[in-house]
Amino acid sequence: MLLQCGANQNCIYLHNLNAKILFSLQEFFLLLMRDILDPKYGMFKTIEENHLIWFNKQSFEDDMMFLLIGVICGLAIYNSIIIDLPFPALLYNKLLNRPITLDDFRTFQPSVARNLQQVLDHPEDDVESTYCLNFQVNEEYYGVVSAENLIPDGEHVPVTGKNRGRYVDLYIDYIVNKSVEKHFTAFSSGFHRVCGGRVLEFFHPQELMEMVVGIQDYDFNELRKGAEYLGEYFPNHPVIQNFWIVFNEFEMTNKKKFLVFLTGTDRVPITGIRSLKASHFCCLQLQIKIQPVSGGVNNEHLPVAHTCFNLLDLPRYPTKEMMKQKVEQAISYSSGFGLA
Repeated sequence: MLLQCGANQNCIYLHNLNAKILFSLQEFFLLLMRDILDPKYGMFKTIEENHLIWFNKQSFEDDMMFLLIGVICGLAIYNSIIIDLPFPALLYNKLLNRPITLDDFRTFQPSVARNLQQVLDHPEDDVESTYCLNFQVNEEYYGVVSAENLIPDGEHVPVTGKNRGRYVDLYIDYIVNKSVEKHFTAFSSGFHRVCGGRVLEFFHPQELMEMVVGIQDYDFNELRKGAEYLGEYFPNHPVIQNFWIVFNEFEMTNKKKFLVFLTGTDRVPITGIRSLKASHFCCLQLQIKIQPVSGGVNNEHLPVAHTCFNLLDLPRYPTKEMMKQKVEQAISYSSGFGLA
């Protein structure tokens, strides 16, 4: 452990240095992943009904780019950094070589999954005449519809009550596996270069996903209970009281923005909001520290977050209304390095 050193002062220095490195990495990964996963680059496409992303079959990017993204995702896990990875949950089934069922597919394309379920639930004798399907998948790219056969001569094989189960299985396999096999294989190769090994075999897909993106099971009371106050501030100080009143009145969207403002991410570790494990560095509590600063002559200054230490510079705003206005302004324009 890095804190095992001779002089106590050196221990404190190393602890703070490790914390600064950790949270700088956290913000770096947050901004990097947000940019490279943007569908505007054509590597991924947006699933409109749930705002998740998936590999773009028509991407012109070299496979090395997908491998690189896989490596970056692996590095985030290796360094215990929570990242915003807006893939459907079935991605983690694929990374762990687990089969993908219709239930898994519901988190990916809900409306398509409902249609497939209707085919399975329909009276057996009436499937062919009702749905008029064959063993093909129709896909639209840039306004052009193309048909892909699920089996040889699939355009001539109707879906019936007898073979509908096979049709559903082949449909799902094509959409999540075969159609993006080249890009996903490169991504998976990059991921496993960093996080490969037999240890992954012991993970459930949901557990792996929570390691990557964290959880959204927020208990903000823990954040307040663990807060540390510096200088003249204390739990019942009027400024602090106004701050927590404003925070508790925030909608969840603004509370999550505040987490990004303070820590670089709106997700929390699988161990909860009170802890943040930093592999290879140290173990840190997700503890907010609030210190008083001047708000300027006319209280024009905004709160400042030192994301390296979860430290909030909070001016002595005289009213709750001003506190709300200034905090909302600060958390709305917090993306990027250089906050403090």
